[in-house]
Amino acid sequence: MKPELLTKRDAAITTHEEKVRARAYELYEVRGRIDGNAEEDWLQAEGEVAGSNERNVVRASTSRSR
Repeated sequence: MKPELLTKRDAAITTHEEKVRARAYELYEVRGRIDGNAEEDWLQAEGEVAGSNERNVVRASTSRSR
């Protein structure tokens, strides 16, 4: 997909996937680049990124209510 055709939602999904991909790769590197745990790394990375996003939403909503 051409960048100029991306919607805001598409951009958010792409950014989310990039964060998950980067974190999964970090986990792979920390383990010593040993193959065989890609799915486990991906699922852990998804959880971490989702948790990070949830914390950011809570912070934003509490800062607005002050």
